[in-house]
Amino acid sequence: MTKSGLSDDVIIGQIISTRAVYSLDANAIIDLTNSGVSQRVIAYMVNTANPVAAQAPPPPQPQTVVVAPGPDYVWADGEWVWSGGTWVWIGGRWILPPYPHAVWVGVRWERGPRGWYRVGGHWR
Repeated sequence: MTKSGLSDDVIIGQIISTRAVYSLDANAIIDLTNSGVSQRVIAYMVNTANPVAAQAPPPPQPQTVVVAPGPDYVWADGEWVWSGGTWVWIGGRWILPPYPHAVWVGVRWERGPRGWYRVGGHWR
């Protein structure tokens, strides 16, 4: 679909309408990336295998941003993870961008027809 020039929204809409579930390993994700599939679509595919949360995540926890381990690192905020029927907070961390001037787009939770689902963070 990507090679046909369809937008991310159309591709994700197709995934939703077919109720497809993907169990992607690292090699499959690399292959999809190399084929030109966007990080947004890949993140959505990865999350089809994840449990859907029954309730919205709580507000973000306050966190202390410590000194970066180096000048090129970017801060990734902490996030709520749905685990075993409850929310668990995972603190923020410093991450190294894959290429110069990359911008980190953080994780977010969106409401879908079956509940709340995680949209993974990605670089753009």
